[in-house]
Amino acid sequence: MVEEVKIDTNLYSRQIGTFGLETMGKLVKMKVLIVGMRGLGVEIAKNLILAGPQSVTIYDPTQVSIADRGSNFYITEQHVGNTTRAEASISQLQELNPYVQVQVLNEFSDEVVTNFSVVCITEMFWSQERIAAINTLCRENRTGFILSETLGLTGYAFLDYGPEFIVTDKDGEPNRQFIVSSIEQGNQPTVHVHEDKRHSFQDGDFVKFSEVEGMTEINSVGPIEIFDTKAYSFRLKTDTSGFGAYSRQGLVVDVNMPHKVVFKSYVDAKQDPASCTPFGCLEPLDMNYFGMQRSEQLHFAIGGVH
Repeated sequence: MVEEVKIDTNLYSRQIGTFGLETMGKLVKMKVLIVGMRGLGVEIAKNLILAGPQSVTIYDPTQVSIADRGSNFYITEQHVGNTTRAEASISQLQELNPYVQVQVLNEFSDEVVTNFSVVCITEMFWSQERIAAINTLCRENRTGFILSETLGLTGYAFLDYGPEFIVTDKDGEPNRQFIVSSIEQGNQPTVHVHEDKRHSFQDGDFVKFSEVEGMTEINSVGPIEIFDTKAYSFRLKTDTSGFGAYSRQGLVVDVNMPHKVVFKSYVDAKQDPASCTPFGCLEPLDMNYFGMQRSEQLHFAIGGVH
């Protein structure tokens, strides 16, 4: 039996304090619909409400059974056979954050989908054709679509934010800063960082310099894309031929740059899972090919369950 979870709201407040202002600005305007109030759905609702969006609406018309006590920590014996999963969860979800509107949706329709920023489905209440139609409606109205289930010891998540989604922070990690030890003069020059600490930049990252002496011009240039990254060096997609010679010091830090991500629809992803962007629907093979075709088999197995 799952026990009721006690939430440290101060801990969540500290975590939220590390978010960027732009992220928080989008979050406080967000209206989310969560379909399904079993283990996955109620956990998503709890964490999201603590984070502080504008509203969270839950939909689950299923009458509570005794088995639900093992997945939803808000359900009690008094709820069994007497109410729906959504109604059994609403009161305690509302208490988590007084600044978030939390409500129950009694009837799901195409019209209500357009009222939300994101629709998150965690239960297969409908046919695959109906799920695909909801996804299409979300794409047409620029509404985020998330489909995720836990199936025993396995699970999956499908995301579709449409064909024109702009990512401003690709990994959510804080910007990384390293000490510069040399910068070449020339086209696409090589930059070396201090050998005491290898950098963590990757090809395609953008960086900016500060406090560089000698080659002071580079402090006002950027962000600059990098390539040919190695443990203690990388090259710049710029020309420093006309800059002064590097003499000493300097810091280099990565910069978050917006880029467009094209998501596939639910129908297209099921038909061609290997080509889904940005990361694909199938898990990659490791270098010794352990588990070859395992991800394909899981994909077909989940399709069989559906």
